[in-house]
Amino acid sequence: MIELQPFEYNKVAPLFADIDHSLAIVYAVLEGNSHGRVFVENPDLLTCAFLLAEGAFYYVAGDEHNQAFCQALSGLIFDEILPSAGDPEVVLFSFSPAWHQRLAELLKHKGVITIHRKMFHFNVEKFRVHRDWRAEIPVGFALRKIDQLLAERYPAYRPLLEPATRRFGYCLMDGETVACECNAVFVGHAEAEIDIHTVEQYRGRGFARLTACAFIEECLRSGLTPNWACWPEREASWKLALRLGFDELPDVPALLWAEDL
Repeated sequence: MIELQPFEYNKVAPLFADIDHSLAIVYAVLEGNSHGRVFVENPDLLTCAFLLAEGAFYYVAGDEHNQAFCQALSGLIFDEILPSAGDPEVVLFSFSPAWHQRLAELLKHKGVITIHRKMFHFNVEKFRVHRDWRAEIPVGFALRKIDQLLAERYPAYRPLLEPATRRFGYCLMDGETVACECNAVFVGHAEAEIDIHTVEQYRGRGFARLTACAFIEECLRSGLTPNWACWPEREASWKLALRLGFDELPDVPALLWAEDL
């Protein structure tokens, strides 16, 4: 496999042109908004591509009948990428049933299993019922966009302020304490991938919905479509997505490999 340089990523963009999920993540890498890596079998005959987004998932697109690419894929993942990865886990997505079946056959000797991820599509008309969300903010709390001052107190927010990533986020503050945060972890293809977290002691009070409302309104002002995806066991997450006006889409299969499987 040959790794492309970032200035070459536009060459493989046509292979991802018709993907039906994970657009924010894939295109954040292709557009240079987030770090990632892209590999091909033959840079002069681009029929397949393997893309990994830093800190996220792996993706394959193109022609599943490319034997040379398929034969090299296992070695690339397990012999080159995983040994230097901080988190020895693989979550591998593709964009067709044929590709998923092909990958399952290629990697079955590694003990991969099929899992599913819940996907949603934002429905702006359904979201409009939350237009008065600001009136629900409790006394002593405030919604705050993550800025330099907040990042100085919470260094984990600093990556959100790097202009090239186009990322941003909002916090619900209890005085000077963060109660809930909603961030764009990837921005690409005019979509923003949502990550949301409520501090344990503040859970069960509707704070995630309020923080997400602030985030979604920022998306709409910026011409971005918010994107929500989660694992099926994250019941609170997908129920919140539905309440915020996201329509549920069919679950998407992926292949999982982990040391403790």
